[in-house]
Amino acid sequence: MAASVCVVLFVLSATFCSALQRQSLTGEWTLEGPGLEAPLSVTVPGGIFSNLMDRDVLDNVFFGSGDADSVWVGEGDWTYNLTFTVVEELLAHRVVSLVFEGLDTFATILINGNEVGTSENMFVRYTYNIKDQLQVGENELSVQFTSAVTRAAELAEDPNNPYVIPPECPDPSYNGICHANRVRKMQASFSWDWGPAFASTGIWKDVYLEGFDNAVIDYVVATPVKDADSDTWTVFITTYLDGGEPGPIAGTITTTLDLGDDSESVSMYVEPTPNQDFEVSIGLSLNITGDRVELWWPNGYGAQPLYNLTVGFVGETEEDEKTVRVGFRTIEVVQDELEQGLSFYFKVNDHPIFAKGSNEIPVNILPEKGLDQASIKFLMQSARDVHMNMLRVWGGGVYESDYFYDLADEYGLIIWQDFMFACAMYPADDAFLSNVGGEVRHQLKRLGSHPSIALWSGNNENEGALRDNWYGTSDNFDAFKQDYIKLYVDLIQSEVAQILPNVNFVTSSPSNGLETDQEDHVAQWPGNPLYGDVHFYDYQSDSWNVGTFPIPRFSSEYGYQSMPCIESWYTATESLDDLRPDSDFLNARQHHPDGNQQNVDLINLQLQLPDSSHENYVKAFVYFSQILQAQAIKTQTEHYRSFKGRLTDDGHGNTMGALYWQLNDVWVAPTWSGIDFTGRWKMLHYQAREFFNPMLITGRLTNDDVLEIYAILDALEVPDFTIKALMHIYVWDSLEPLVAIEYPVTLDPLTAVLVTTVDAPTALASVGCGDNYEEAKKNCFFHFHLLDENNNHLVPFNHLFPEKLRNVALPSANVQIESITATDEEGYEFDVVVTTDVVALFVWLDSHRIMGTFSANGFLHVLPSRTVHFTANEATTVEALTAELTVTHLRDPAYL
Repeated sequence: MAASVCVVLFVLSATFCSALQRQSLTGEWTLEGPGLEAPLSVTVPGGIFSNLMDRDVLDNVFFGSGDADSVWVGEGDWTYNLTFTVVEELLAHRVVSLVFEGLDTFATILINGNEVGTSENMFVRYTYNIKDQLQVGENELSVQFTSAVTRAAELAEDPNNPYVIPPECPDPSYNGICHANRVRKMQASFSWDWGPAFASTGIWKDVYLEGFDNAVIDYVVATPVKDADSDTWTVFITTYLDGGEPGPIAGTITTTLDLGDDSESVSMYVEPTPNQDFEVSIGLSLNITGDRVELWWPNGYGAQPLYNLTVGFVGETEEDEKTVRVGFRTIEVVQDELEQGLSFYFKVNDHPIFAKGSNEIPVNILPEKGLDQASIKFLMQSARDVHMNMLRVWGGGVYESDYFYDLADEYGLIIWQDFMFACAMYPADDAFLSNVGGEVRHQLKRLGSHPSIALWSGNNENEGALRDNWYGTSDNFDAFKQDYIKLYVDLIQSEVAQILPNVNFVTSSPSNGLETDQEDHVAQWPGNPLYGDVHFYDYQSDSWNVGTFPIPRFSSEYGYQSMPCIESWYTATESLDDLRPDSDFLNARQHHPDGNQQNVDLINLQLQLPDSSHENYVKAFVYFSQILQAQAIKTQTEHYRSFKGRLTDDGHGNTMGALYWQLNDVWVAPTWSGIDFTGRWKMLHYQAREFFNPMLITGRLTNDDVLEIYAILDALEVPDFTIKALMHIYVWDSLEPLVAIEYPVTLDPLTAVLVTTVDAPTALASVGCGDNYEEAKKNCFFHFHLLDENNNHLVPFNHLFPEKLRNVALPSANVQIESITATDEEGYEFDVVVTTDVVALFVWLDSHRIMGTFSANGFLHVLPSRTVHFTANEATTVEALTAELTVTHLRDPAYL
């Protein structure tokens, strides 16, 4: 494409160009609404909660009872106003469009007092041809928002509704808002079991004017597809042109793929046709031999090369162009027949991939804040750096920003993308389906070129909710099933097949995949572990025992709660007493029914909290909750990884995915997250760096006290050196193992390899832990290593406790920070040396007000000295870090 494209951005200045013109309308607007005596100056993109907080009209809604105190905000009607200048050259164009990339949610748009359009969906782009309403000079733009809370209630109470569509309201513990399923906005805006109800309103994405004579490029969807019989790729490119209004569109489309040293191009003349719609789709293709491109791989399996593909449209008087990035990879969801059931796994570039990752909830509960690139980058880097290769974008949130998916492409984070429907029944009347249809088409076209998106799912848990009668639908099951199929199969699946014919799709998560389709889209048992994916939660059983967990094909949700760090809590409350499990404050923050008591019970099943009258009870509760969560998710994840490529005698297994719930937080509260709202890594996220390591050794105790040791490798090929496993047995009060036993290891990238089996009672008795197994397993524990031929450690240490720690007389270790040394000149990198005199459990380093991350944390300390690296978010000094850094462990005298 020639470099003569003329795109002009101007706010209040006059610049002439005969080509396409765009004028940004972001920046300072005014706001009118309840409680405002005069128009308030605010920033767009923005949202009502952030706008009011930024102008000190509203206190920090994330502090104290801010969610309850600010309910009135979401119940109000708000108007955003802008005075802007239009120059004659802009009005000279055939079409002048007003484009909103995101409106949340119900709005009436007026130009100079004249209505030009309305909105009803947070997830679409709205474009209005407003040329006839504009004038040269000053113009007035008004966006009048109606409360989504009010509108949702009106829709639910419509007398024309054939029946109630549940749930009408969330569980009372959510402290939420009713009828979220009636409106097309972030479902979590009305609350969830991990987040507050902030019924947002606002112009949450960019807004601009667009003047043109011929047409503009709205979307480019480029999907490389590999020929099955040769090393050739066909890049299918669909360009969507917007003519602004119905009428003929004519011009030349040119597509150029930049391959680095060279490029490949194809052009096509677009013939005008009568009765043409305002949007025209043009299909082109490029053929590329495999030797000209490098393959895109998930994180841990290879590199992520991306190639710029630019589409230019040249009309009679103007040009437009759009660039997307493509990656050359094949991704299929393999569902082959097994002796029982079907497999379910991702194969990338013909290589089976074990999916390791988490479920991502909205980057921020305030949608406009979720666009912050620094927050997104931190989150995505945090996922990549602990060896994750997949994130599930969950259906109660938002289709995240372009930057989110760009980073997923760059970091090799495969995306399991839900459409935004979760934990509810939904309408299927014509108006609702039409609304959703526009949303689906927009998001497929917006996101369709990203190589990271591997699968689209129609919804989260709605198939299971319908089949298992979560909301009392069994009396009218057939009608609800018919609506379910209309929405997710007849509409969403058909749109996916039309726009992205080569992508993977499941109607729900969890589902039985192809088996669900065979059972008319609502399976008898949507969570059958012999098919598809499963979600599993159990807050009553032993969370550190592998026998608690299923053996599925793919686990796409599982989790346990924990408390955020104390320092994070200080951004939400000034009193540590508020963090007691029975406090009014914590009960208000805990949205999971009976969650605080469940957390206490799960902790006390494994450990032993100090008495509630203890001076450090709250600190112990916070710290112990993170131990409980980290060890539980570690146990469950390694359980799933140990069934990679292998089956039990009854056909369970071949597990190929572990995505725990959840990656991030939207406020400071007891939740399932591994990273809290302030950006601090909990112990879980540090443990993820170890249990998601590409090479892993793990042990599991069977019900008959047999210790099975597995070696696991996630890679394209086996290392070309000798590997051996080492099992130590430690007694608690010594840093010298009682025994060290070596085993040869032959790794297999496709299968968890059984290294050996050990009779646990015999093994412990033979080294003097005790003749009686009940006593021996209290005195000792197992410790595992993988080494090369030179005895270099290849993976993080691993461990297995044969007895609950609450039943073990653990020694009180003397754990100290021996030294802190700067390792760079800028003040970001430090080495911390930690010492101990006996085995110390879950050693936790806390840098408090100095934010940053450690190379390891919450670890078992079995060496006299261990060096941990610390990376600060902002430059600091050894002296400052020394003043802040503390260390604790399970038998810290502070908790005794």
